[in-house]
Amino acid sequence: MSIFCFSTVPSYNGLKIRKNYCQNKINFTTKNLINTILTPSNKKKKNFFMKTEKNDDSIVWEVDFFSRPVVDDNGKKLWELIVVDQKNNFEHVETVPNNLVNSKELKKRLSYLLDKSEKKPKTIKFFRSQMYNMINIALSELDLTVKPSRRTFSLYQKIKERENSVYPNMSGYRPFMRETDASENYGKVPQKMPDALRGEKYIFASLQASELESLSKSGVNFSDFCPIPEDLDKKAPIPGIVILSERAKSLSSWLDGIELCDVVCDLENKNLILECGLDIQYLFARFSEKNEVGNINIEAKFFEKNKKKSKGIHFVAVQQLTGQKEISGIWTLKS
Repeated sequence: MSIFCFSTVPSYNGLKIRKNYCQNKINFTTKNLINTILTPSNKKKKNFFMKTEKNDDSIVWEVDFFSRPVVDDNGKKLWELIVVDQKNNFEHVETVPNNLVNSKELKKRLSYLLDKSEKKPKTIKFFRSQMYNMINIALSELDLTVKPSRRTFSLYQKIKERENSVYPNMSGYRPFMRETDASENYGKVPQKMPDALRGEKYIFASLQASELESLSKSGVNFSDFCPIPEDLDKKAPIPGIVILSERAKSLSSWLDGIELCDVVCDLENKNLILECGLDIQYLFARFSEKNEVGNINIEAKFFEKNKKKSKGIHFVAVQQLTGQKEISGIWTLKS
């Protein structure tokens, strides 16, 4: 599978990544689309989990152990353990007494679920930084790969369903205790991008929703796709960035291990930020001043605008810079 990033060149299998995702309002040239990534820093490299192969049959559980916007007769918060699998084939919800909220009890309950499960997971993910220590301790002695990650889309959906249709019908419901959508990373200074995660160039691009669905079945070795909303038009443009690199395969392998979850264009500071893990932000690039109108980068502005139109869905792809321009990795993300 190859995807060309320039609209004048057709791609294999009839797919194209469109540079003109701003609905023909602006005609960018190929020269303007190519942006040089920040000069690598000389800081010591960090260690990352590097994947060597992709196992599409692996089972992933997503776990949340947290209080809900409901209090009991004694004014104590309701705590729940929610476990779902990534493909929505398994679901478990149970209430946990307030005095049993600890790592020992969590381990006991998860071990019970694992023992009685016919298909055991190879990986467990969780997204709450507040519960990192408790969950990490509870899972440390289990034969599983534990990943702190915000790529827990099935879990987000289950929590949203319960917040909309379950908790409001419970006595003791306190709507003001519901979580807000405010990002914990707002205003945070991003870290410099590690050398291992750098490419040589990047472009802003787009794909139709239907084309992303086709790519999810194409067998790209390094990839992960979040569910696309059913009510999203199949022809809707999904914005993304394509990283061009001479070491596309190794770069894809590294990116596949850091749990990419969001791409953010910080229009005020002119930064392109990659978010991953629980709360990590990497400064991927700075916007080119060549594409600015009124001190605002037009490509970045339309990227964020189209993210809203696509209900937060966007993507990151890695493509070989020269030669056959094979696509080595692709991930869909959701803001």
